[in-house]
Amino acid sequence: MSEGTADEAHGPAGDESAVTELTISVHQLEPALVVRLSGALDGPLTDDAALSAAVAAPASPASVVFDLREVELLSAAGRRGLLAVVEALRERGVRCEVVVDPATAAAATLRIAALPEGVEVYDAVERAPAGVQNALLLASARSADDTLGGQFAALTQMLLSVKTVGAALERIVSAGQTMIAGADMVSVTLRGTDGRFFTPVGTDAVAESLDQAQYRSGHGPCVDAALPDGPGFAASDDLASEPRWTHFAEEATRHGFASVLSTDLHPQRPTAVGGALNVYSKRVSGLDGRDRHTALMLAAHASLALAYTTAVELADLHTEQMRRAIDSRDVIGQAKGILMARRGMTADEAFDVLRRTSQDLNVKLVDLARTLAEQPDGIGKPGKPA
Repeated sequence: MSEGTADEAHGPAGDESAVTELTISVHQLEPALVVRLSGALDGPLTDDAALSAAVAAPASPASVVFDLREVELLSAAGRRGLLAVVEALRERGVRCEVVVDPATAAAATLRIAALPEGVEVYDAVERAPAGVQNALLLASARSADDTLGGQFAALTQMLLSVKTVGAALERIVSAGQTMIAGADMVSVTLRGTDGRFFTPVGTDAVAESLDQAQYRSGHGPCVDAALPDGPGFAASDDLASEPRWTHFAEEATRHGFASVLSTDLHPQRPTAVGGALNVYSKRVSGLDGRDRHTALMLAAHASLALAYTTAVELADLHTEQMRRAIDSRDVIGQAKGILMARRGMTADEAFDVLRRTSQDLNVKLVDLARTLAEQPDGIGKPGKPA
């Protein structure tokens, strides 16, 4: 990840009222680049150069999101400069999307502009696709000047725009991986009406696998934290030497995780859904006091999202989780079968190759397996590199 800023001021020297500063901050996320502008974009060459430099990323992104919500002035010249940059990106095959505040003059200026075909303009964050909303949230969270309070304010605004409990929980685990410095993986445990636990959302398929290991054995931090009469919080700084949950600890260390914390989703009323927010780190003592505080705050947000979840909604979440689990097992089984046939491996060896490759490439295990299942000829024959 990388971030940069470019600041330009323009206006007649000595005339303080005419001086307006354009600030551009760039947040390179995978696979998007978020470009946040504030102040006045009115078209001087310095502005055009700064904007062009901002999108000249070392690696061409799949998409660029221009966040103009804080642009106070967008003149005709500034609009031409912006659209020239957008057109240049489009010629490189980069998708461009623009988010504006409908109350600003910038929104009105863009409404009358002849935008290049395929460029989407959203006059509110909640009208943008989930991918754009997540990118804006991540950019806000990674801003060098952003406080933790500001990050939670951005998350709260994002949660207000979602329509389902599942979407809210997706936002929370995504924010957790960004806002909790030591987090490598985040998941949510919920307790169904039958008392059984399940994982409706997680940032990685391995998180669901490790959660399931706890559900099967009945022992582990997320089970301890989620039990109605449990301690409400459970953590380990070194799973390799953890005596409380030996089976789970062995599974976690086998997948490369060294520390974990789970904090309960405390119901706001007697009939509310309970569960836990789970955070995994690959480093020994990788989750410090600040991380624990942030996790507690995120758990409070998740609890509010769950406060009025109905039994039907909970059942839908569980059904969707089971469908994903079945799909994941099927596609992982296909990928294992391909490796076993091509490489003469055992099932365990094939799974280990998939697991290690997913970690090395920072790709979800199920996504890697799906790619291999869809493109079996992409791997080498025995004795040749994949």
